[in-house]
Amino acid sequence: MQYPEFIHEGKEKLGVDTEQEVLDITRAFLHTLTQHLAGNAADNLGAQLPAPLLDIIREISPEDRDQGERFKLTEFYERVADKLNVDTDTGQRYTHQFMQVLGPMITEGELHKLRITLSDDYAPLFDNVKTASNAPN
Repeated sequence: MQYPEFIHEGKEKLGVDTEQEVLDITRAFLHTLTQHLAGNAADNLGAQLPAPLLDIIREISPEDRDQGERFKLTEFYERVADKLNVDTDTGQRYTHQFMQVLGPMITEGELHKLRITLSDDYAPLFDNVKTASNAPN
């Protein structure tokens, strides 16, 4: 998926009107995910995304990207909400909606790696997520 298509899909699936809103939600999600993942997992994910999204991941320092801070899905929602200055329910909704945008940008293998890297309580994030290899044409 190219960047313009990502912005279009983001507006549609996130229910927002502007590119900036898509980027704000993207940054909140990717920064939170990057803080949670350890090693080079975030960079591996980012390698499959449009370049501006990899740049968002790389806003987190390499040292911090390696740390792999552990927190539950409920805290993930809270962190996304805090970054966006919205309530937790909205953070949860954006998190799930962003997963629907993220899926078609990555391979089934990368989604599987992400799924097994995260704890079991993250399973709801993966419900009905289509990837580049299983998305309808």
